[in-house]
Amino acid sequence: MLSSVLVLLSALAGLTLADTFNLYAYGDGIGGLPLHYADGAAIISKKAPANATNSDVVSFTTSDGQLVGNPNTTSSDPPFSNTVLFIPGPDSSSDEVGFLNASATAPDDEVTSKFVWYGHFLLVENDAGELTSLFSVQKSSDDDEEYALLWNTTDSDSSSGEFISVSMRSVAPSTD
Repeated sequence: MLSSVLVLLSALAGLTLADTFNLYAYGDGIGGLPLHYADGAAIISKKAPANATNSDVVSFTTSDGQLVGNPNTTSSDPPFSNTVLFIPGPDSSSDEVGFLNASATAPDDEVTSKFVWYGHFLLVENDAGELTSLFSVQKSSDDDEEYALLWNTTDSDSSSGEFISVSMRSVAPSTD
């Protein structure tokens, strides 16, 4: 049994992503909605977030364990560029996932460089070396398909609504 698990992990570690890729959320009632940059926040939505000034679907590349995002557009005046995805660290008072300028130094309570892949699933390596996926979403507007992407939420955080656990994947939903 252990040897077959090691073979599987070795095979999955050998998988590579395309040079650029998008991220999609999958969970109960959420069938592969794309990740958007929305004024620095990470939003899961079928369309451009309603209240954002600068937004677009994010196309990522990887660099030193970081996910560097740029707009998925050919515009000569993109709404953002070279942003790094972050999750709140263990000591953070926030649970909101977002983006930082790639040239900025991340605050101590934001994690930008511990992203790892298990096949096409995005995971985060915690300080103990364990691979975790603690992503969830919460409706961020009256729109039925617009959600704030969160990290490590608990039931005690739910005073403003229900959380849905999601996995973040680099595979787009099927279009059948």
